[in-house]
Amino acid sequence: MQNVSKIQNKSDPSTPQTFSSDFGVSVTEISSNISVQTAFKNLGSKFPSTLNNIETVPSETVLSVIGDKKTKISVEYNQERLPNHEMYCVYWDDINSEWSEEGCKWGGVSKQIVCTCNHLSAFTILMAKHPIELKYMEELTYTGLGFSIVSLTLCLVIEFLVWNAVVKTNIAHFRHTVLVNIAVCLLIAHCSFLAAPGPSASPPYWCLPLTLMKHFCFLAAFFWMLCLSLGLLHQVIFVFVHLRKKVYLGLCLFLGYICPLAIVIVTFITYDNGRPGSYYSGETCWLIYEAALKGSIHAFLFPVFIIVFVNMFTMVVVISRILKSTLLEVSSHDDAKEVARSIVKTIVLLTPTVGITWILGLFVLMLDLTTTPYAQIVNYAFTFFNSFQGFFILLTGCFGEKKVSYLLNRIMTESYFL
Repeated sequence: MQNVSKIQNKSDPSTPQTFSSDFGVSVTEISSNISVQTAFKNLGSKFPSTLNNIETVPSETVLSVIGDKKTKISVEYNQERLPNHEMYCVYWDDINSEWSEEGCKWGGVSKQIVCTCNHLSAFTILMAKHPIELKYMEELTYTGLGFSIVSLTLCLVIEFLVWNAVVKTNIAHFRHTVLVNIAVCLLIAHCSFLAAPGPSASPPYWCLPLTLMKHFCFLAAFFWMLCLSLGLLHQVIFVFVHLRKKVYLGLCLFLGYICPLAIVIVTFITYDNGRPGSYYSGETCWLIYEAALKGSIHAFLFPVFIIVFVNMFTMVVVISRILKSTLLEVSSHDDAKEVARSIVKTIVLLTPTVGITWILGLFVLMLDLTTTPYAQIVNYAFTFFNSFQGFFILLTGCFGEKKVSYLLNRIMTESYFL
């Protein structure tokens, strides 16, 4: 065959054969006393590139091993694997004239270049052409975003109706100002997300503006969550030192809008002035993830995870203060249950508002989708909690506050009797 290179060696079990770097394959374990190992470079493309109707990317190298008995063999391939792509260790089935996985096993994410087979034959490794897709993930995402958009709009309407009645103190004014800004930023970000579901659904020239809008608004929402967290932390630690309204609002405006704007501008300039394929993907209209610490998505992930960890620290401080202030007063089992309820209520109210659920995003990046079932569980949980984040903010930020609930009930009652 033209352009097919070949190298052949005999070996014994004590000296596994490593072929030249040009061939990118080595036999790391073989229990046969005598074997003939032959590696063919550029032969993979001559064979079918499908396995059980799955499109694959074949390895350049095919390894043929002949031994004196049925044996176990482990082979390492210098095959680059893309994230979330299945790998298939196969041999050539002469009877059916196709690749087969029978008797062969892939080493998994921890040993992604290793294939182990319990027989000898002509081997290669195939990579799925497309990444693993989770069932119903798209439907879950768009359902959640729809709920969130309606919920955030309703949250803003509620804030407008009860504003004058609930912002009687500086603390209440701080909290509701932050809540309104979080709702506005998430609402715009979610609408931008729905406006760019795919490359064919929106004009190409809209992709860059939508990516910039999503990048800025999601970051702004998290920086406003940080403002809420820092305000709460100051309130818990410095009980008798009150922040002035102008100082706090000025700090919030700087953190909430200037910081994310600066990050977006620097990222845009750094990645070839927003060039497609560098700053954003034309297929998803979102930032690009290439590999660990590579890609424009990290200009979003780094500040988000820093904010999430700060917010988690705030939650721990708040819970410890609740325990410290009530532990000495606990005199019965009922009191202990009340303390537990207070802690659970704090966690439930703060988690969606300060974005704690986004910590699952860290595990989404860490776990490859071939790591079943943990990666699937984490991906579904992350998508559920964060696509429905607006709905949870409505429940905890508006309906979860007694004063707001009371005012809403009164407004509805008065409207009913009019």
